Amino acid sequence: MRGKKGNKRLLRVLVLGALLSTTYIGGAMAADYPLTGDTIEGNYDLPAGNILYRLDGEQKVTALSDVTISSQSTENASSIIIYSGKSENSSLDLDMNGHSLAIDAKSAGIYITKDNTNINFHNADTIESTVDRHNLVIATRGNGSTINYEANNITFNKSEVFEDNPMLVVGNKNTLSMHAGNDLVFNNYARANTLSAYYGAKIQLEADHNVNFNHTYSDIAAVQGLPILYFANNAEATITAGNDINFNRNQYAYLIGLEYGGHAVVTAAGNINFREQVPGYMPVVSAENKANIQLQAQAITGNTQQLVSTTYGSQALLKANEIDWVAEGRDMSAFSEKYPHKTSMLVAYRGGSKVELQADKNINLAIGVPHTMLYAESGDITLNAGDSIYLHSTGTTDERSQASLRVQNGNINLTAGTITVENEGATAAYADYYGNINFNGETLIDGAGIGAKSLGTGKINFNGETFIYGVGIGASTESDVDPWAEDLSKISFNDDVAIDGVETGAEAKYNSDIVFNKGLVINAKDNALYTESAGRIQALATDVDKNVKGNMQALNGQIDILFDTPSSSFTGTTKIQNIDKVYVIDDEEEYGDDEELDNYVTYDADESDSTDDEDNWGDEDDWENPYIEEAPAINIALQNGAVWRVTGDSSLTKLENSSFLNMSDYTHTGTSLTANNLSGNGDGLVLMDLDWNSNGGLKEKTDNSDYITATESATGTFTLLSERSLMHLENMEINDRLYFATLTNSDAVFTSWITQRNVAKGGLYDYIIGLTSETTNVTDTSATTDTDTTIDTTTDLDSAADMTTVTARAATDTITDWFFGTVEYTESPIVPSGRINSQIMYDLTTEVDTLNKRMGEARYMNTNADADGIWARTSYNRYGRDAYSGHSNRFEVGKDYVISRDDGSTIHQGASFTYLRSNASFTDGRNEYNRYTGSFYHTWLGNNGHYLDVVARVGKLNGDSRTFLVNGDESRSSFGTWYQQGSVEYGRNFNLKNGWYLEPQAQLQYTHMNSKSYISNDGINHQLDSVNSFISRLGFRLGRNIDDKTSWYIKGDVFHEFAGDGGITFISADGLERIDYNRDGKETWYDLGVGLQAELSHDRSLWFEFERKFSGSYSNAWEINGGMSWKF
Repeated sequence: MRGKKGNKRLLRVLVLGALLSTTYIGGAMAADYPLTGDTIEGNYDLPAGNILYRLDGEQKVTALSDVTISSQSTENASSIIIYSGKSENSSLDLDMNGHSLAIDAKSAGIYITKDNTNINFHNADTIESTVDRHNLVIATRGNGSTINYEANNITFNKSEVFEDNPMLVVGNKNTLSMHAGNDLVFNNYARANTLSAYYGAKIQLEADHNVNFNHTYSDIAAVQGLPILYFANNAEATITAGNDINFNRNQYAYLIGLEYGGHAVVTAAGNINFREQVPGYMPVVSAENKANIQLQAQAITGNTQQLVSTTYGSQALLKANEIDWVAEGRDMSAFSEKYPHKTSMLVAYRGGSKVELQADKNINLAIGVPHTMLYAESGDITLNAGDSIYLHSTGTTDERSQASLRVQNGNINLTAGTITVENEGATAAYADYYGNINFNGETLIDGAGIGAKSLGTGKINFNGETFIYGVGIGASTESDVDPWAEDLSKISFNDDVAIDGVETGAEAKYNSDIVFNKGLVINAKDNALYTESAGRIQALATDVDKNVKGNMQALNGQIDILFDTPSSSFTGTTKIQNIDKVYVIDDEEEYGDDEELDNYVTYDADESDSTDDEDNWGDEDDWENPYIEEAPAINIALQNGAVWRVTGDSSLTKLENSSFLNMSDYTHTGTSLTANNLSGNGDGLVLMDLDWNSNGGLKEKTDNSDYITATESATGTFTLLSERSLMHLENMEINDRLYFATLTNSDAVFTSWITQRNVAKGGLYDYIIGLTSETTNVTDTSATTDTDTTIDTTTDLDSAADMTTVTARAATDTITDWFFGTVEYTESPIVPSGRINSQIMYDLTTEVDTLNKRMGEARYMNTNADADGIWARTSYNRYGRDAYSGHSNRFEVGKDYVISRDDGSTIHQGASFTYLRSNASFTDGRNEYNRYTGSFYHTWLGNNGHYLDVVARVGKLNGDSRTFLVNGDESRSSFGTWYQQGSVEYGRNFNLKNGWYLEPQAQLQYTHMNSKSYISNDGINHQLDSVNSFISRLGFRLGRNIDDKTSWYIKGDVFHEFAGDGGITFISADGLERIDYNRDGKETWYDLGVGLQAELSHDRSLWFEFERKFSGSYSNAWEINGGMSWKF
């Protein structure tokens, strides 16, 4: 500081004083000056070489009017307005009696050289003093002297001169005090201090209204480093204002400078304002070498680039309701790296220096140039605000020289409800070796190049909710000097944190740590988490949401993260990779002329392991190039509904999937995931893109098919999900395998509901594609890779998670491949369709027909000689077996010949032709049948209600079969076979009272259906067995004759099949598969029905009947039968 020149000035003043003493004693004006009277009034023009008052004992003077004093000096002689002379314990009491005092000094004003000298100006209206190159007050000799000014308004002026003599200078435990009832003003236009105090001096400046310090000098550069107020060598100063204290400078001068134990307390009931006319870079308050200053006001405001600088054990405390500092600023980027303690806004530099800002409400510090706002080196800076702290600067580089907050071997503590740090690309918070930064409150970092950077052994703690937006890197750590140090670089987030709109979320390098201790949100364009060379990132807090979007990469670093809530998610890839060990040797330079040196050293892992002798350290500089054994590691745990959306090929060391692993994406691009260790608790879901068309049986990811690899171990149970329609399992042959996972030393189990039933063309069995696995043992630990089965052990280190290859595994290692392949076989729909066809053909050829269905009551029609005639009937059957359903339409026409016998009986004989068309449907197919039958019958009708009906039939049944296969194809076949049938039916009609009748019936029917062999269009041979059927029927009709031509009835029957066995044999197209089916035909069933019959005329009759079958394998079978007879 320029105040350091005070001792040299004292020497000059003492010499000058000696010369002046001689002149005054012998001068011509000795009779008039010094003044000795007790009153003073009017104007005094003090010639050069004279003294207005020489102190000698106690002197009291009262002003009778306003007083104006002008002093002169020449090249050879000067004057002194008040001089302590040679006498100690002297005093001058000037009572202005309400008048004003004006001094225009072109010489020394007050000059004190003796002990206990007291000068008191009081009871003045105004005091205004102007001095040129001289000192207005100089009290640097003697001890215990006091100079006091009291007036309503006090103004001190110093004219523009080059000489650097302070306007007011006090030392040696002397005291200068001033009290203004209104304003106290200092106007300094010289290249000199306004006030300089040292060696235990005391300064007391008070104003009931404002205190103003103004300094302007035309040669701006000439006042660089000059303090307007200077307090040094244990000097003490108090400046108090009832309203505001205003400091104004043109550009470069310090406003307040303290050093060597200097102490100042500046207090304003209103505001303390610091202003400069042109943007500069000097601090308004500079405290050096254990100096101390306190500023307190309602508001502390300013527009300067630097606010406070404390160095070498100094302290500064600023207390206000609000601190508002907004500067246009001057770009000092070229000097800020080398001289951060001379260019930053708040500086605590070495020796435990401290800067503390306390605000009841807000602290607002802003500057319009690239700039470090807070710099602490071996010192502490504390900002404490009741509401908010706002720090803003510009800057487009992440160099530490432009970091908003920068600390080295010191502490920066920010405490407020909200803390905001804004810049335009620089680092927001930078903690260097053993430096600590604490954010205590909700923190917002916006627009920085790096949100928080910790280097060496620096630490940054975010102790409130933290929001980092629009930065390049959210948080970055490095420990690049001493890898054996116990205290390493670390950034801790101790509350919820959101890092959004960033390139990289967090990166940790060279044996450093980043720890997320609560909730976490990261939205990064590239890496969300990145570690390198033993850097570590950890986010293991439980029961808090974590949402990470961006990739994770560990290059010989480690990442541990737990996702354990339903709202937690990770969207991105992981990558672990071994790299050459690279260490930064950062030779930190002092702020001198040394050139900064950054060396990068790489190591070969084999060379670094040669440590047989503990003392074998090689060159003496080897300690600078340490080898750190750190394998890359990424450990992820998914629990309680959390999800990992894998967006690309990934590798990691441990994956616990007890929740949801989603490897699928909308483009269905193949993705690989390789983990050293895979585990889960049984609740894990895995969603994968799987595609047989793409995979084609490869044990790796392909264009559209994902793949999972566990290189060391796998445990747990996982449910596999995939979009079935995109898997193309229908294209897989029997021996094809769609691989999706290879697990080493695994007892893990994959389950899936996904299956696919495929058709083996020409085969009798469909094969089921499902989830299964195959385990093989590694049998060779030598350089070969022979195993029980072929295993591909080729790995890519970048994507294989530092995979241990098969050559390094023990002989007990196992490899389990999981895939979709044939897990079982099931009969082709062709087989059950053939069985059903066999049943239908049996049903159609063994249908039981009755006399009543064939002729109704036509048998009782007129039996005269002209009774012969043609008859016809039709019927509709609805089949309802368990295995199939269908319907048929039957048309029959016959020629009936009637013979009347003498005993009153009648014979009906004749022939008929029947055509039946039938359709049947079942689960896997649909058949169509056509039956052609020729019948011969002989019916005897007794005269007492007896009848006997004998029928012989021969017919052929043709069919067309369509079986629907599971792949959408059809198996088609056409076939036909003959059958022969004979039937005997007996019954008797009993006439009851009132037109009622009862007719018991019994019937036996034998049918033989010929065997048949046919081949379907897919080459399958169907061999249909012949059938012999023997069916009995017992039944009745109970009815009533409505009149002699019309009657109705109900009916019931019991049927039993005594034989009916049949079957069918299937032989595959290649002849290698054969299925024999034997059907047990024995069965009992029932029917109930109702009928109506009427004789329309002597030669025409009509009958109608409905019946329903029950029991057996019938489920919904009924028949509508109708007929008509014509006799012509």
